[in-house]
Amino acid sequence: MRNHRGFSLIELLVVLMIMTIVTGGIYKLLNSTQRISRAQTERIDLQSNVRSASIVVPNELREINNVVGGTASQIDIIAKSDTSIQYRAMRGMGFVCTGTTSTQLRLSNWTGYRAAQSTDQVYVFNDGAKTSIGSDDSWDTRQLTGNPVAGNTCAVGIPATTLPIADLGRVPNIGDPVRTFEVMVLSLYENGGQRWLGMQSVSTGGALQPLLGPLAPTNGIRFTYLDANGAVTAVNANIRSIVVSVNGVSSLKVSKGGNANNQYLAEAITTQVALRNALR
Repeated sequence: MRNHRGFSLIELLVVLMIMTIVTGGIYKLLNSTQRISRAQTERIDLQSNVRSASIVVPNELREINNVVGGTASQIDIIAKSDTSIQYRAMRGMGFVCTGTTSTQLRLSNWTGYRAAQSTDQVYVFNDGAKTSIGSDDSWDTRQLTGNPVAGNTCAVGIPATTLPIADLGRVPNIGDPVRTFEVMVLSLYENGGQRWLGMQSVSTGGALQPLLGPLAPTNGIRFTYLDANGAVTAVNANIRSIVVSVNGVSSLKVSKGGNANNQYLAEAITTQVALRNALR
């Protein structure tokens, strides 16, 4: 009769111990790889978010018109604070051509970010009584009373954009510039326990929509308003540039290496924007 010998208890324990060590090493390696991958993904998202802020926000603010010492119609900043700004955002521009009346602007060479909408307002240039000087020039503001009218042309057959407006009380001169705008707000706000920079169209009555984030809870966004000498000013008519400081954070806490506790990543960027017509 054969003697079939199995594994002893000691042999089984040794095998189990070796398997435990190997499995533990593999788990530690996979866990470390996962933590590094998650941290890299969060850092890439954070850097992309902050870089987007350095492009989108300055591009929006760069169109703000601010004639130093000018009238209210020449200053596009309506209200401001260190975490928000309300302003007239220019959306298009054209030049008065034949066919224009006091309630209908017929424009040639239309260009802009988008087509005019019924919720937009217009700036219509007024050359004043003395056409040879600029001291009596101004911009008249009117609300559009409907959507643009298609199919019209100027006298020489050039395609035209026709905007119906509230009565201007005068007929603009041929060649006068006209700009369309909507009132916008950029503001820091909180949602879901995190801070975001939101954008809102006051003209259309839209709600505040997230533009970028999440941002740092205490100094996520800062608008600093500077005069010609680079000093902070609270007077809208004296603002020549705006410094935008963005401090972004990652959506999740991640490991920064070693045995340190998981933490939010942070990234900051600062951009200075010179306003249109705010001559130095």
